[in-house]
Amino acid sequence: MKQDGKMITVAVSEEEITEAFNRERAQLPKRPATVTFRQIVVSTQASAAAKKVAYARAESLYTDLNTGGDFEKIAKRFSQDSGSAVQGGDLGWSRRGQMVPAFDQMMFLLPPGQISPIVETQFGYHIIRVDRVQPAERKARHILIKPTYDSADVALARLRADSVMASWKKGTPFDSLVARYHDLASDEARGVLEPFERSRLPESYQTAFADRTDGDFITPFPVEDAQRGVPKFVVAQLVNAVDAGDYTMQDLRNQIREQLTQEKSYRRLLDSLRKDTYVSILLDAPVKAATDDR
Repeated sequence: MKQDGKMITVAVSEEEITEAFNRERAQLPKRPATVTFRQIVVSTQASAAAKKVAYARAESLYTDLNTGGDFEKIAKRFSQDSGSAVQGGDLGWSRRGQMVPAFDQMMFLLPPGQISPIVETQFGYHIIRVDRVQPAERKARHILIKPTYDSADVALARLRADSVMASWKKGTPFDSLVARYHDLASDEARGVLEPFERSRLPESYQTAFADRTDGDFITPFPVEDAQRGVPKFVVAQLVNAVDAGDYTMQDLRNQIREQLTQEKSYRRLLDSLRKDTYVSILLDAPVKAATDDR
């Protein structure tokens, strides 16, 4: 009934919220220490020379495929996507928008069985083949050739992160810096994030945020880039830090309101069902004792 929009929403007063909080506050756990922050993640980029070498390798494989080479065997042997290479490059089913834009666009243009031209993304150079098609979904394989990275590339990424931090401190809008520098290919969030428990953050974040207060800019620090196999650098600002302690009503007001609203809606539904539903209880007729027939 809730999914069908048939549940009646019941208003909850501030007095009811306060009463519920005071009733349960003794049983509440301690509030963990949390941090809210925003960040720009700067990735390490390969040099032009390394990209040229990787492209030449992808071009050679593309030629082999177009002269009768077996896609699955070549993927198993040469693809540098460790997750899919062992499966002959198989990526499974993907919906539109799941892959990075250049890959996604090509995957949805290809007819089944056709090999794509070489596609460049943030991860390297791809050769794609679509095996099966469904509305808004594709089952595809790919071969990925990555450029190599060296210590000079990592050093340049660190300098770029320092430059981003300096620009941010001087007043360059955060959104402009995100659009220009943030590693959009990664799963790293940006903007003002929801509060995170300090103890659940990666160790690198815990160390960087230690003893920092609201509004502090954080010196760029490295985190692992599993896709590229080299570090990337986090440029961050601590928006809000909350110490561990007791929960306040302000902390829990929205959750209490939601819970009370749901409980009152269910109660109203049950009362309505009781009122509108007729229940008949039929008992078996008592069996007469044998002496009654005498």
